[in-house]
Amino acid sequence: MSWSILMAADPLADLRARIAGLEGRREALVPTDMRGNTAAARFSVDVLERLYPLGGPPEATVHDLACEAHRDAGALTGFAAALIARMGSERGGLVWISDGVTAGETGALYGPGLAAFGLDPGRLVSVTAKSAADALWAAEEALGVSGLAAVVAEIGGTPRALDLTATRRLALRAERQGTPLFLLRPAGPDVPSAARVRLRLKPRPSAADPHGLPVLGSPGFAVTLSRNRGGPTGAVDVELSPHDHRFHAVRAPHPVPLAAETADRPPRPGPAEILPLRTAS
Repeated sequence: MSWSILMAADPLADLRARIAGLEGRREALVPTDMRGNTAAARFSVDVLERLYPLGGPPEATVHDLACEAHRDAGALTGFAAALIARMGSERGGLVWISDGVTAGETGALYGPGLAAFGLDPGRLVSVTAKSAADALWAAEEALGVSGLAAVVAEIGGTPRALDLTATRRLALRAERQGTPLFLLRPAGPDVPSAARVRLRLKPRPSAADPHGLPVLGSPGFAVTLSRNRGGPTGAVDVELSPHDHRFHAVRAPHPVPLAAETADRPPRPGPAEILPLRTAS
């Protein structure tokens, strides 16, 4: 099992974090500009409030986030990073665990990319486990550490180790410690789980630039909340603003092309004509 820390871009903050890490102090996981910053922790998204009640730290339980195929893992990672950044940025470090097979399929975490989604890489401890069983063990151990904002366990597919019993153990440890666990499952179908919240995600095309400029659009996600024991379920399409790292609703295009209005039709129907009823003889 390998451990790595993705350090912040600020050299001074990097140096302070390294010194704190050598001394065994908790500041190694909490950059100076993130300590005590409660304003950045508020999600403040009307679109997702009705689907996934937020407005503060996430609930200390298992949050199941899945996508259909490994090719969609980038959207899964980006959405999880943005979600955690908005929901728990005032609470210390973050442990991100991946099993070896999934890490080989999805690739390693990239610090500047996480920063683009609003998650400070200086808060992050990255762990790569040899197997899904080792990743689950590491997640359970990480949930025993106090002062963490969240723990992420990235386990793809349907490994035998990720069963109902394993998710129950994680849920109990998360609730006991008060730390949320985000279970990321690339190419993960719906399986029996003790997760209190389940989100299905897939990428969606970005909306065109409102000014007509040929630029890259904002990251887009199609989100389906299929399980929510604390509230309603539903679906919504959102985009993440690159400026304030907030989600905004986008109107999905109509699935069926609509016929254009014709110019040879009257603006309104004419008077109705009553016809006699004829019966067959």
